[in-house]
Amino acid sequence: MGHQKGSKNVVKLVQTYVNPNIESSYRENDLGRTLFNLVMEIKPKKIIEFGTLHGYSAVCMGMALKEIGSGRLISYDLWDSYKYTHANLSTVQETVDLLGLTDYITLEKGDIENWIPEKCDLIHMDISNDGEKLKKYEAKLRSTGAVVIFEGGSKERDNVQWMSKYNKQPMQSCGVRYMVIDERYPS
Repeated sequence: MGHQKGSKNVVKLVQTYVNPNIESSYRENDLGRTLFNLVMEIKPKKIIEFGTLHGYSAVCMGMALKEIGSGRLISYDLWDSYKYTHANLSTVQETVDLLGLTDYITLEKGDIENWIPEKCDLIHMDISNDGEKLKKYEAKLRSTGAVVIFEGGSKERDNVQWMSKYNKQPMQSCGVRYMVIDERYPS
């Protein structure tokens, strides 16, 4: 970022980001900062998220929306209907409320399979991603006109234990074009 001499638009230094103490594979490598900075750069009016778990990514993006002073994030999860690791909607809602992000984050029960695409500016997908899911939902996600980000994509992430155990297609060889924006695990 720069500041053009004589310009009345002064870039505000953002000092409100703090890596939230919320259980997440993102937390260890502070991937929340990447999400926060992306929201600060794009300044989305509407964010859609699939896969909330304990709310780490939603909170990081919500903190950026609060810093901007506008925007809304709708975060969908299957909650207790998901047979693997899941969180409780009311517990995550308590976290959102406690952090003062209620005006920016809405938690909903739902999934990408039944979601009707809608116009939005940013989509974050973290639904036990693998190459097959990227291929399956690529057209649906792109139809929104949004910037689409998703968990995974690096070689390290493609080789995690559960991808091998369940014979999941690696994202790197699925044919969907993408770029890794943060190499830190889980990328």
